[in-house]
Amino acid sequence: MKQFKVPLILACLLLLTACTGNALFDRGPLKMTSQSDSAHFFHSKELPNGFFLKPLSDVELKSRAAFLIDADRDRVLFDKNSHESLGVASMSKIMSELLVLEAIDEGMLDWDDAIDISDYAYTISHQPGFASIELKQDERYLVRDLFHGMAITSANGATIALAEAVAGSEKEFVALMNEKAELLGLADSHFVNSTGLTNHDLQDNHTTGSVDDYNEMSAHDLAELAKYTLHHYPDLLDMTRLPEFDIEDKTFDNSNWMLPGAKENFLGVDVTYDGVDGLKTGYTSDAGYGFTGTVQIDGTRFISVVIGTEGFDERFIETGKLYEAIAEQMD
Repeated sequence: MKQFKVPLILACLLLLTACTGNALFDRGPLKMTSQSDSAHFFHSKELPNGFFLKPLSDVELKSRAAFLIDADRDRVLFDKNSHESLGVASMSKIMSELLVLEAIDEGMLDWDDAIDISDYAYTISHQPGFASIELKQDERYLVRDLFHGMAITSANGATIALAEAVAGSEKEFVALMNEKAELLGLADSHFVNSTGLTNHDLQDNHTTGSVDDYNEMSAHDLAELAKYTLHHYPDLLDMTRLPEFDIEDKTFDNSNWMLPGAKENFLGVDVTYDGVDGLKTGYTSDAGYGFTGTVQIDGTRFISVVIGTEGFDERFIETGKLYEAIAEQMD
């Protein structure tokens, strides 16, 4: 029997090692809500050995700037003027969303907190051309409902109300926006309000910068901000993928018309794209039309940015060109 002792001991050691290794790597289901557990969001399926996505060299876009990254592997796949600081309108609300999500995560706010509507938020929410949800001052709104309004239909009044709830005033909130941009290394970004409107649009309510100033970011910075936000708060996509939401017995459509299932639009062309689940549109007369998009193609997460198209539809069409070029490579 002695001749079997060594193999038997070795077999036991191997079995023990295997069991220990499984215990280390089998951590059970990951939670989607906490910052520490959200890194799995960018772990896509493995691409075949020897396969890698090539940067797109034959896609021509009319936008002032554009950027596309493979967010899972942090690879740049398309770059047009990606570090030029430009007006980005409501796409800068991604920073406002991040700060609100952090405030909730830190216990400063709760999704079910009721928020009063200030004169400032009320005025902007009733300003023709700037209002998607008309807020009332004789009612209090849940943080959850205001956040849906900000993230889905780009409601400016709702954004201002949330900024004031987080920091006490929009001026202090803008300071937090710029501090966060510096912390994240967004060197091409500067904020003067929480919404992305020009200060002129805010009339006498602007508190930072001159009356002609507006939020500026680069395509690169927007992509990095989107990647950071979704890495830490992947549940945001549960909101941004909704084609519509209800508040006060009214239904509001998502401004992202690339979402699968989006209602028929007035463009005369279908711009929906399978796998799109976010993230933020933007428009002002100064910035033009823009779109920061998120999509999963064959299990891989991509983040795109298009800034400064002339037409309402072009931001979606040009984004679709980027996605189609990547999908062709992956076929």
